[in-house]
Amino acid sequence: MRYDITNIEIEDYLIDLMPPRDAVLAGLEARALQTGLSLVGPVQGQFLYVQVLAMGAKKALEVGITTGYAALYLMRALKQTGGHLTAIERHANRVELASQVIGQAGMSEYITIHHGEWTELMPTLEKDYDLIFLDILRSAANAEQAPLALELCVDLLRPGGVLIADNVLCSAQVLEEDAPPLVRGIQQFNRELINHPQLESVIIPLRDGVAICRKK
Repeated sequence: MRYDITNIEIEDYLIDLMPPRDAVLAGLEARALQTGLSLVGPVQGQFLYVQVLAMGAKKALEVGITTGYAALYLMRALKQTGGHLTAIERHANRVELASQVIGQAGMSEYITIHHGEWTELMPTLEKDYDLIFLDILRSAANAEQAPLALELCVDLLRPGGVLIADNVLCSAQVLEEDAPPLVRGIQQFNRELINHPQLESVIIPLRDGVAICRKK
């Protein structure tokens, strides 16, 4: 069963308030409408942009780059802070698309993309990220992988660093008691992040649900 998380008219209102997107972002939005590509959207993109600027983040990680849409918002803020984005993506076609889009935007110098499994690549990274955007729960969540993703993120964050996780409400299916495995993984992820001894966390109903966690 699918539920509404927020009033669709409110979502449309917030999107209409956003400044016009440039040609690259607008092109991705149009492509998403035609093909069903997954995008965080302009409101959540602006949220990521403001978060980077507010905390002065310089070293950021995106786990699951998909189209490069969110990465562009992150990089445009990191450009102002003198920072750099590292990204991980398992699908070769998504790496190709994101690289193309980022190149069109003239932002290639602000990102390093690793092609491979996040379970294998994350343990090899340095453990001092200011901000991590986790965007794999829709594809990776299960009883084992969702909690693993959380622990890997916590391990990579510096003290005071921020984890932002997308899709934590999973079209509001987290309300279901007899949920499918993917949703059960997200339910477990949410319980663990709220009760994690190293995190101070909150979940907000922005689009498909966003968790914001600060490492103590």
